[in-house]
Amino acid sequence: MSLIEVDSIRKDYPSHHGTISIINGVSFDVADSDFVAIIGPSGCGKSTLLRIIQGLERPTSGEVRFRGKPVLSTSNEMAMVFQSFALLPWLSIKENVAFGLTARGWSPEKINAQVERYISVTGLVGFEEAYPRELSGGMRQRVGLARALAVEPAVLLMDEPFSALDALTAEGLREEVLQLWRDPELPPEAVVLVTHNIEEALLMADRIVVLSHRPSRVLAVVTVNLSRPRDRKSEAFYELTDYLYSLITEGAPPPGAAAKPLPETGALPASSGAPPASAVAPAAPTGEGE
Repeated sequence: MSLIEVDSIRKDYPSHHGTISIINGVSFDVADSDFVAIIGPSGCGKSTLLRIIQGLERPTSGEVRFRGKPVLSTSNEMAMVFQSFALLPWLSIKENVAFGLTARGWSPEKINAQVERYISVTGLVGFEEAYPRELSGGMRQRVGLARALAVEPAVLLMDEPFSALDALTAEGLREEVLQLWRDPELPPEAVVLVTHNIEEALLMADRIVVLSHRPSRVLAVVTVNLSRPRDRKSEAFYELTDYLYSLITEGAPPPGAAAKPLPETGALPASSGAPPASAVAPAAPTGEGE
């Protein structure tokens, strides 16, 4: 059984000109120990889809299932890291990390032990009594990560978490997230990352779900078969990046046309039953949202 099943999700919003459809029949799954990236053009509903998976929004139709059960409200088994950090400025770093645990009614002793653990895991020791305004963007995102991990979620949802950071800080945090994901003693079991950056998706993910322009549908699910740690200067990485970029600029092939084949090295097509790895939707420009 899949950890998460996203089944025929549709999301519409009312407007002055009638109903606007953002997402139209998106389906994919997330397995145990999976790292899935979702890419697509700006405005295609990537962030909305992530909120639907978490249970923060309800789909117009379709269903998200976690371990076989429908997600009908916010799931305690999933935690999210936001692009904008979303920290409470009047709380100290320690209090921000403890926020979710306090909301769940944990005892003070258990909260203190958990906060201490994830303050240490995310490299925030010495900043416990500081406030968000006193920290750099990278350190604030560490706080957001610590807060999400402290509840020990089965699934970590990440909504463009590195896009507001400088290149070197983002690179360091990407590696730290991968280390946490690979550590069997730490959460999460799986990660779902929304990103507009193709290189970031290839550096981090095992599978890449590609969404079309709005109303979005799944154009491709590409399985990345590159050894870790991934070398962005390798020929295989370059070929796959170029492949995805060419599909972004050329768009999906017309109905009945032959799909551009994947490079012989570095990637495998989606598994049987998933959409063919035939195209990749344009990524959003750097710094943009959905």
